[in-house]
Amino acid sequence: MIKSTFIEDKIKERYKKELINLFSLADSKQIPAICLSGNDRTLLFFFMKLFLSAYEERNYREIINSNDFYEIVSNSQSVKIDDIRKMIKFSTLKKEHLKHKYSVIQNIENANIYAQNSLLKVIEEPGHDTLFLCTSCAYETLLNTIKSRLFRINIPNKPLKELDAFFCDEIRWLGQISFDVLLDFSQLSKVEQKQYISTIRQQTLYQITEELVQSCGEYELEYKAGITFQRNSLKQLYALIFIEKMISDVIFHSSEEVQNLIISFKSLINKKSLYKGSHEITSTTSFNNAFFKVLFSITEMIIYIMMNFQEGMLLGNISYTHLTKLCLNLPHIIKKNNIYNYIRFLEEIKNINQLSLNSELLMINYIILTQKIFNESECKKWE
Repeated sequence: MIKSTFIEDKIKERYKKELINLFSLADSKQIPAICLSGNDRTLLFFFMKLFLSAYEERNYREIINSNDFYEIVSNSQSVKIDDIRKMIKFSTLKKEHLKHKYSVIQNIENANIYAQNSLLKVIEEPGHDTLFLCTSCAYETLLNTIKSRLFRINIPNKPLKELDAFFCDEIRWLGQISFDVLLDFSQLSKVEQKQYISTIRQQTLYQITEELVQSCGEYELEYKAGITFQRNSLKQLYALIFIEKMISDVIFHSSEEVQNLIISFKSLINKKSLYKGSHEITSTTSFNNAFFKVLFSITEMIIYIMMNFQEGMLLGNISYTHLTKLCLNLPHIIKKNNIYNYIRFLEEIKNINQLSLNSELLMINYIILTQKIFNESECKKWE
């Protein structure tokens, strides 16, 4: 088990330059509007939380519960013009206890065009002692008028290699993709992490897929008293184990379990309605975005690992023990043309903002293509 303060210290050490820059901007006489950008939503939030606590020298909970703090959290919902109007009203109030009044928008890219145009007033005339802070994982999609008025600080995802002793292979590997996983599983010891993953691996493909579907909704899992896992980290873990189990079954077995999954997937995917949140997952399109983007992203990484092993390359941090064993036992040489077509299929789906394909059809195509690249591979032992 690892204390969250240890992770915080490592983040402060790793992002010292970015924190100093943010402190300097916050201290400037002309209060700026700042955007933290990067590819990991949780890391951006965690970084902002660390900055506010350090800058104000107060507990984060005390800051967000003060009258000097106003926040819009959008998740998958759109930030609307009414949200911005409330923020504008907040900016006219006097500061009470903190060094600044903080107007915060998480995931500003979710603001529609009308809300972004209204934001110009908040950014250009933020109000006395008001600091405007926002985060974005899609900075380039913002209106040019917004971007030209923001001080951008990029927060790249830097894997925390120093934490290797505290996390099992799978969690550490996933932690390079998303900070969610490290935060959630830091509650467990390394032994407990391994035991939990082993329990999931023993389930059928159907059971794992059902839990993956479930994790795309409004979902928390209680591991034991006082410890819960969040949807985002579970989604990635279930996707990883689903993919490795499916590929293993295709390679070493008759694919009977995969065929059964294809037959039963329609009834399984319809269960998604049971796990919908209040307004987070409200349509087939939004479900597909949540489900297939994480599934396909992790699939691509696994396929690249196998290709690298095939070429005899050392993988370093992008590999982990279970996949390494799978690759070393792989009795096939995968045809590159099949891989390129497969990756192109994954990329096309993953990069579509609004996935309109039927969930069942998309999943079946994905499984059939996965089978195809291995069934048509050359049967050749490693030299």
